[in-house]
Amino acid sequence: MRPAWEFGIEKDSLEEEKTDGGGGSFGPSEHDALSGLLNRSGFNVRVRALIDAHPDEAYVLVYGDIDRFKAYNDLFGTSAGDSLLADIGEMIRRNLPSNAAAARLRADHFIGCFPRSLFDADRMLAVFNDWFAAYRQDFTFFVRMGVYSIDDPELDVNLMCDRALLALRAAKSGSAGSRYVLYDETLRASLLKEQQLAGEMTTALDRGQFVPFFQPQYCYATGRMIGAEVLARWKHPKRGLLGPAEFIPVFERNGLISRFDYYMWDQACRCLRAWIDAHGRDAVPHLSVNLSRADIYRSDLCSYLKGLVERYDVPPSLLNLEITESAYMESPDQLVGAVMELRRAGFTVEMDDFGSGYSSLNTLKDVPVDVLKLDMGFLDAHESSRGGLILASIVRMARWLNLPVIAEGVETQKQAAYLASIGCEYMQGYLFSRPVDRETFERMLMDGGRESVKRPIIENLQDDASEFWNADSPVTHFFNSYVGAAAIAEYDNRTLEIARANHQFAELFGMLDDLDAAERIRKDLLTQLLDEDRAALHEAILRAVRDRGDSESELRFRSGGRGRWIRVRIRLLSRAGNLSNLYLLAEETTQEQALRDRLAATRDTIPGGLAFYEVADRIRLLDFSDAAADMIGYTREEYQARTLDDALAVVHPEDRARVEAVAAELDAGASRSSCTMRVLRGDGKVAWLHLSASTMYRDETALYVVAVLIDVTNEKENEQRLKAQSELQCRLSDSVPCGIVRYTVDDEPRVLFVNRTGCEIFGYADFAAYRAGTAGGKIVPIHDDDDELHAKTVAALKAGAAPIGFTYRFVRSDGSMGWIEGTSALERDIDGRTVVQSAFLDVSDRQQKRYEQDIHRYSMVLCSVYDEIVEFDGENKTYRSLYSSGRTLADRTMPMEEALKFWTDHLPEPDDRLRLRAAIDECLADDGASPIACTYRMAFEDRSCWYQSILLRVSESAVLCCSKDVTEHVSNEDRRIMMRVLDTMGKLPVGVGVFAKRDGEVRLRYANDRLSTMFGDGLPGAPDNPDWDAPLELSEEVKRLDQRCVDQESSRMGTNWT
Repeated sequence: MRPAWEFGIEKDSLEEEKTDGGGGSFGPSEHDALSGLLNRSGFNVRVRALIDAHPDEAYVLVYGDIDRFKAYNDLFGTSAGDSLLADIGEMIRRNLPSNAAAARLRADHFIGCFPRSLFDADRMLAVFNDWFAAYRQDFTFFVRMGVYSIDDPELDVNLMCDRALLALRAAKSGSAGSRYVLYDETLRASLLKEQQLAGEMTTALDRGQFVPFFQPQYCYATGRMIGAEVLARWKHPKRGLLGPAEFIPVFERNGLISRFDYYMWDQACRCLRAWIDAHGRDAVPHLSVNLSRADIYRSDLCSYLKGLVERYDVPPSLLNLEITESAYMESPDQLVGAVMELRRAGFTVEMDDFGSGYSSLNTLKDVPVDVLKLDMGFLDAHESSRGGLILASIVRMARWLNLPVIAEGVETQKQAAYLASIGCEYMQGYLFSRPVDRETFERMLMDGGRESVKRPIIENLQDDASEFWNADSPVTHFFNSYVGAAAIAEYDNRTLEIARANHQFAELFGMLDDLDAAERIRKDLLTQLLDEDRAALHEAILRAVRDRGDSESELRFRSGGRGRWIRVRIRLLSRAGNLSNLYLLAEETTQEQALRDRLAATRDTIPGGLAFYEVADRIRLLDFSDAAADMIGYTREEYQARTLDDALAVVHPEDRARVEAVAAELDAGASRSSCTMRVLRGDGKVAWLHLSASTMYRDETALYVVAVLIDVTNEKENEQRLKAQSELQCRLSDSVPCGIVRYTVDDEPRVLFVNRTGCEIFGYADFAAYRAGTAGGKIVPIHDDDDELHAKTVAALKAGAAPIGFTYRFVRSDGSMGWIEGTSALERDIDGRTVVQSAFLDVSDRQQKRYEQDIHRYSMVLCSVYDEIVEFDGENKTYRSLYSSGRTLADRTMPMEEALKFWTDHLPEPDDRLRLRAAIDECLADDGASPIACTYRMAFEDRSCWYQSILLRVSESAVLCCSKDVTEHVSNEDRRIMMRVLDTMGKLPVGVGVFAKRDGEVRLRYANDRLSTMFGDGLPGAPDNPDWDAPLELSEEVKRLDQRCVDQESSRMGTNWT
């Protein structure tokens, strides 16, 4: 709250406490209960006491009210209005000095009495404005004041208040151009003049001094009269002909307006009756008469008007009743009820000066009028462009509401032409005629004839078209919540104006990010398109309007720095003249168009058939190659027609689920999926096709898929073979004598697989029982005390560690505890998930040590087994393929040397061949304590890749070799370094050799060209030397150096890995 001296009063004049709204002791009867200030009687007593007690002090009376207080009440309710008045009273009381008084006289009218020497009107207005600006409700208030400087202390306080009120009225009229006005004698003279006019009214009515004048209304297109507005003139015996502006406000302020209105209505009915008698009913135009706010409050209004037209035998439709927005602002419920009753009685109700009040749209929404009369203030010369746009919008809105529009106040041909261009057909104003007396009007009527006012013709093409404009209708709710982009547009054969657009439509066309572009789009979407697309959309709209059906068009649109393709579907909702209401549905087809273009460019080069699908709420075939149709016995046109409503119409009914599963898998996030299906050919036969589908693009609403179709009718046997291999792989997992478990370690860990042995170890019959038993608990039943150790193992694997051995306690299904030992390794599956695979053994009973070692080695190998498993039998010199994901050697046994030759023929590097053979020999000769890893490059006809083989002794004479394609794990930088090192060693001017030491023997494994030249054929390892793998003899010095290197390496690495 502001300090009191900022209220416009000096600080020294304040007392410490003020409780009665003006000093002194007053009873409850002299206070206003709502504001706590004085009431009128208490104020009169207090002011008189102040003036009498301070004869040497000059005082001022300040009378103020709150502009738009009625609007505040209507917007926030009367309770909020009462709270506002109470808060104002509290603020005034807290800041009022002791030698002053304040009162609330009525409603929002407040008055105060202050010493003239301390009063500052500008400061007081500033304090009020700041207080209202900080008030809790978001509303704009205006305070105006009338100030009367008390120059006659003997004057009655009521008369002082009247003079301050006169000044307030002058301030509110705007004539003084100020927020406050000081009273002077001219205001008093104006008051006396008003009182004189009011006193003369009764006599004037009795003597017929008020006469009707008529201002004609015309149809601009035909030039024919449609009616006239009745305006009053006072033939004053002394002052001459007075216009309504001189006496109507006086009658309103003095409560005489209703009697005057009744008189004018009677005069209008007299004229209508006389014209009907003279010229017949059809030749008589309607007359519009005014209803004041006071008339609306009369409960007998409708019955009086009905009695009036019945007395003169005049049809109610000839007496139009004009109401103003101000009547709605004062009492909306009263006005709505009165209008509905009058319309039921057959009267035509016109809304006068539409657009001049703050509540124009509320009035139009709530009051069911028949005609709008426009306030031509919109076409003020200073704002003709802005006002013209507002007028055009009002006329367009009225047309859709089926309301005729009359523009009054038309004074120039330019204004009339503009009004006609925006669809306003009826006009009234000085351009056509000034208000004229009865005799002149009757001559004009006879000379020009008349016609009736016609309502706009609205043609609704959809039953629920009008429901789009009802905010509470189900149609509007569907429009707002529709998941796609939708809009309501208006088309006038030139422009496409967006009247309504949901959020998705605005987002699709970039209207949310660029408000300037949004305005341009709303005004005319067509202007924002390329010429080619504008013509195509224009043609599509014309088709929808002409055929009264649906049409569509694809267009390019650029927003937010990128271009996109958009498909727009159009439906005609309604028509009114050359205006059409359209329903637009839009969806982005950028990726669809791009894929279609790519498909058209590549489909003829793809073996087999190619098809392009959209996967959303259903599967839709967007395009396909001619080969796709041909392989199932259809022409392109036949296949297109066959799949128009059902993209899977040619799929065998028993195989539809397979295709739908592929679509579901892609929709779930897989990058590719495939299936083999039966299709029904055009000739009735059944063919087998392999469908390989890949995700090309995904947006918010749909998935776009490209599928390659291969005819595999003659290759079904291959499918059976692949199926058998798959079953073999499963049997292999179940046949190993150790447990295997695979589980994810991403955000939501879950177990993927447990083999039969693993289920038995954990105490479950099978994997289904395992999943059921562990549901809601740990995915792997590790004992609580070992959770931390298990977590560290997983963390190390995720950080890039090599396979890690473990020993954990676990809990069986019956609750007993056991021990497992094994190895865990990390990998990523086809869907990109991080997966841990663990191979383990139940060591609870500690089987014999050799058996544990063999199974442990075997489990370590299995952690990395994916592509191929082979066995080398050193005793029988044989090679046996246990499993292969795609090699022709699977399930075959052959001589070891033949198999190695077949294998190493695909190794382009001689060094790789030597290293691989050395690793096999080393593993066959070793005790099998640790696996040996060997990485090498393989070359095939169509590709080159890197493989890694892990070799492990599993028996006295057998080595198990597990190979895997590790191309993606070998970085380009590693390969460049390797090649650079080899190239550098080959170019050195000295001999360089790489030697391997095993069991105290040293063998040459690599020699550069220089070393080979130096030793010639005598060099161990030379091609012509039969003892290429013979051990070398070392000098004692070299042996000591070698032992030192071995000791340092063992100390640093702590491992025996080769």
